[in-house]
Amino acid sequence: MDLATFETRTGLWPHMQFTDVEYEVCSTGVEIYAIDVSRQTKSKLFICRVTNEQQAASLTAQFKEWLPKLKLKKRKVALNLARMACEKSYPANPKFQDRSDMRRNTSRL
Repeated sequence: MDLATFETRTGLWPHMQFTDVEYEVCSTGVEIYAIDVSRQTKSKLFICRVTNEQQAASLTAQFKEWLPKLKLKKRKVALNLARMACEKSYPANPKFQDRSDMRRNTSRL
């Protein structure tokens, strides 16, 4: 599995914040899960199934390296969306002049 596929799989659940990856041995092989413990429950998202524990350990280590990268990318996208929404709500006024320094120098009578 490549990074894009992993991002797509975990991105299908935008409300979940995956913080860990673990694997479990089952009757049909070894299953790998992304873990979300951001709420009071532990949620598991099935990522893939492999044939042996060695392969599972290798993929789990790789996925654990990718999680912080995806989290950072998700934050950047959210920040850019918020910035664009803010710019649409408050368009820049080219005639605006900051006169805060002028207010400080005037005295009130």
